[in-house]
Amino acid sequence: MRNIMSSAFHPLRPHRITRGNRQMREKRTAWALIVFGIVLACIELYIIYSAL
Repeated sequence: MRNIMSSAFHPLRPHRITRGNRQMREKRTAWALIVFGIVLACIELYIIYSAL
């Protein structure tokens, strides 16, 4: 009886997986924002130097 209960309760615990996916998504978003900021800074510098 305990094995049936534990096997029935086991699929209700994927909290670690969802937390890991969220963490991966946050890391990916952070890297995308960093890259976007660097690209914007390069474009800004290019505009400033071309105006001189």
